[in-house]
Amino acid sequence: MSDAKRNAELWRLLARVRGLRVERRRRTLNAAREVLHQANARIEQRREAIKSHDAQRASILQSCGHDKRAGRLWREALRLHDGRTPELHRALALAIREQSVAADGVAKASAQLQRETIGRDDAVERARRFKAALKDRE
Repeated sequence: MSDAKRNAELWRLLARVRGLRVERRRRTLNAAREVLHQANARIEQRREAIKSHDAQRASILQSCGHDKRAGRLWREALRLHDGRTPELHRALALAIREQSVAADGVAKASAQLQRETIGRDDAVERARRFKAALKDRE
């Protein structure tokens, strides 16, 4: 077998292997995007929980001033309710950090896909050139 034919087969095989690597990177990118989508959804859930918590607080505050005898109970309810606020804000901060990590994962997966795609395209082009050179010889 001639060197040109061997080179053509080698680059054709390399193009196929790199094509498989591109598909694997594409799946990785899609998975990273799904993780990012879920992180964005968690942030939205946390923000909605804080809004709901704030609305409940306003309702409790209104009830505190209506009845003097039950006022102490309402103030205790308000204190307990306010005690949960830092927990909600910590959960939001954690969700934002998770989203940041997920966004970094998407960026990294995208860069890897781009690198693999360039390698595949190069291998396909070289295989074409070697194949064309073989046809020219014949």
